[in-house]
Amino acid sequence: MMTHAHIACTGCFRKPSRRAVTFALVSLLVAVPLMANPKSVSIPFTTNPDGLVIVPATAGGTIPIHVIFDTGAGLDALAPSLVEKLHGKPLGEFSGFRMTGERIDIPLFVISELAVGPMVKKDAVVGSWDVLDKWHLDGIISVNDFRRQPFTFDFANKVLIFETPKTLAQRRAAGRSSPLQFDDQREIALDLFAQFLIGNLPGQCEIDTGSPSATANTRYMALLGIDKDSKDVRKHEGRYDTSLPQISLAAAPQVSVAHPSVSFSNIIYDCVVGIDFWTGKALTIDVGDKQLIVSNASPAH
Repeated sequence: MMTHAHIACTGCFRKPSRRAVTFALVSLLVAVPLMANPKSVSIPFTTNPDGLVIVPATAGGTIPIHVIFDTGAGLDALAPSLVEKLHGKPLGEFSGFRMTGERIDIPLFVISELAVGPMVKKDAVVGSWDVLDKWHLDGIISVNDFRRQPFTFDFANKVLIFETPKTLAQRRAAGRSSPLQFDDQREIALDLFAQFLIGNLPGQCEIDTGSPSATANTRYMALLGIDKDSKDVRKHEGRYDTSLPQISLAAAPQVSVAHPSVSFSNIIYDCVVGIDFWTGKALTIDVGDKQLIVSNASPAH
């Protein structure tokens, strides 16, 4: 099984065609708005051996699929065999980079519909990524679908919750908040960042539910006094694996993980915070208000 599920660990697809932008804007406009609903909706999710979130979805209105919900993917992607089955219409190409700087080119297609729970996108723009067929996966969805819909990963109860204004206010009142920053590629792709403390050092880190654990830029090793040749550091193909005293959310240091496993590598960001940081917590993403909220898990559903 793969270590990283996402298309580009940075999630950053770039230079879409003008036609691709038009289709993306249309699909955002026709997405069903849920914030007007009086009650929140939730759907269960499962996890794979790496702890990555897998949610049920529907493609083309009738085909049930299971997709990885990867906040670091930037753009939705489906297996080429599924795109072909859905009679996807070619829409050019989108290029981006993995967190290691490797370029990746993704063909774009338009499919009639992509739905996750009550969220429905018509004329949805998706990438076609051949690795998904090799991994026997249907696809990946990104936070790009949730620009107007706050949502919560409840990792304790394994449910994805579509928040309403009332439930979102309750999350804010009970939880700890942090500002979000974005890498927004013309509303085609969207990645999330927040300020964290790596050990005791600040860093702007990507929030990536497609990574099992944290990865930090190798420059932090010297700053943190970590010797690459120490017996506590494991070396593997240019990567250095060890543990830190803690990683914490800068705006709410009490939201932290003690002695996390961290990989140091030559990545293009300060760090990437993986899914293990959120274990047992409820993570709410509110793109519209540029805020993440960490709260206690909801009562069991």
